[in-house]
Amino acid sequence: MLRILIPLITVIHGLIHLMGFLKAFQLAEIEQLNLPISKVSGIFWLVACLLMQATAGGYLLKIDGWWILGMIALVISQVLIFLYWPDAKFGTIANIIIGIAIWMNFR
Repeated sequence: MLRILIPLITVIHGLIHLMGFLKAFQLAEIEQLNLPISKVSGIFWLVACLLMQATAGGYLLKIDGWWILGMIALVISQVLIFLYWPDAKFGTIANIIIGIAIWMNFR
């Protein structure tokens, strides 16, 4: 069950990060994000999204070192969450779950 649940949470969390990128570049109207997002921050939202997807794929495929991408993704993600706390605070819950999975699978 966890073998599927952890990557699913990671993929969904990553896709939520995509919303920050879309808003920053005005590619979509994202009503859930009230704070303005600069284009530089938008790039970091996209990087977090892509790293989350790569983390989920590495986890599913049992690729050595997947957790390194996961740690980088978590740091970027949590910094963005702190910067946009009123809009993004609940992402911390996903980061904690992903962080626990990384810690449990650390080699």
